[in-house]
Amino acid sequence: MRKPRRRRKKGEGGLFEVSELLEGALQALGVKGDFEKFRVERKCREVLGEKFSKALTGVAVKGRTVELAFNHSIWMNEVNFRKTEILKKLQEEFPGIGIKTLALTLSRSSKA
Repeated sequence: MRKPRRRRKKGEGGLFEVSELLEGALQALGVKGDFEKFRVERKCREVLGEKFSKALTGVAVKGRTVELAFNHSIWMNEVNFRKTEILKKLQEEFPGIGIKTLALTLSRSSKA
């Protein structure tokens, strides 16, 4: 007598989302932090818009803080007014990173 076959539950079967595979591969290569920084920077530029993005000279993720560096204090002060809005959007987009604060700095690079 044959044993009845068990049906596989949906979701089983070795299928993974591409993002899960990519995340695992990047972690294995030791560059997951760089990829997260790239994603956070891209989202920051999207949220800030074109004009503010031109003034943004760097983005760094340090622990639970995202640091945004600007080439002029006027741009930095304008972004300071939108700080809570930007932080909220980053927290919604990247819950796994656990972003708690935004730090705004003036970049030390020379002006072009």
